[in-house]
Amino acid sequence: MSTLQKPRVLISLFLASSAFYCFVIGRDRYTSVSEFVIQQALPLQTSSASVLAGAAAAPQVLTGLVDGQYLQVYLASSEVKNRLFTDPTALEKKYQPTFPDLFSGLPSGSSLPQQLSFYRNQLQVSPQPLSGSVILRTVGYDPEQALTLNNSLIAQSRRFVNEVNQSINADQNIFAQKEVQLSEKNLKEATRALEIFQEKFGQLSVVSEQAAISSFISGLESRLVELKVEEASLRRQYQDPDAPEVSFVADQARELEKQIRKEREKSVSDNGRDLNSLAIQETSLTTDVLFATESLKAARLAADNSRRESQRQLKFVVMLSQPQRPVAPDQNWRWQAFLGSIGIIVVAWGVGGFILSAMKKA
Repeated sequence: MSTLQKPRVLISLFLASSAFYCFVIGRDRYTSVSEFVIQQALPLQTSSASVLAGAAAAPQVLTGLVDGQYLQVYLASSEVKNRLFTDPTALEKKYQPTFPDLFSGLPSGSSLPQQLSFYRNQLQVSPQPLSGSVILRTVGYDPEQALTLNNSLIAQSRRFVNEVNQSINADQNIFAQKEVQLSEKNLKEATRALEIFQEKFGQLSVVSEQAAISSFISGLESRLVELKVEEASLRRQYQDPDAPEVSFVADQARELEKQIRKEREKSVSDNGRDLNSLAIQETSLTTDVLFATESLKAARLAADNSRRESQRQLKFVVMLSQPQRPVAPDQNWRWQAFLGSIGIIVVAWGVGGFILSAMKKA
């Protein structure tokens, strides 16, 4: 018992047990690796269409890196886990512990957080900053498990990229089409209002009629001025102001004045046809039609641009390296686990020595 209490003996037993588990008892792990890039249908810069085009492809690489980071979070989410393993018991059966290694695997009756943690340990998604590609590694207790999980995650990656882009593009296109429909409706309403106005007043253009009446009144006023001048001239020629020649011209001038007043009242009074008000209404209605026409043109142009941009921004998962069925176990985990146990000893030894020294000084 005294021998077992010695630190060196305990450390040796711990390391020996760790080595025995890592290199003898531990189950084999198989790793399947694939690499792909999330590529747009058309590049952001039209001068280059290849992700291998150097500095010109830098925006594309940055976009692919961001998409890869999104995908890294998504593939490790519970949503993907539930899509791949809809039945929790099926996941437990597929990865159940086997003798003699009873520590690795997913035991039956595990909780949902335990299942999610185990699922995340079976995959590694690594976006590459330099190339923008994504390296996907999956682990399984047999080659088929690793390959199947890798292919399933690639399928989920395609679905994620397609759904996200297509849903965004579909929403943009639907909004653009709604704007077109709204603009068409506004144009129909504005056109119908102008037609009703023109049918009601029986004129094709109130503004033109107003201009014509104004020109007519101006002509009458010019004639009135001529008569006034002629009347004044006759009064100077005849001493009798009631002379027939003077009276005739004066009567013409008075009748012309009455006609001018009548035409003015007819064109601006409420009882007549208020051409000024009607002209303002017609101008407003015409402006509404012109504005609705321009809005419809702009909406159609925006919808067409949205459709083109949607096609340009479509993204696809382009495989650079297809996953292969592992032919030999991956030994890296054994050395990593054993070196991890050595690290635990080193940390514990250092912390323990620091505490003991502190206690002795105290």
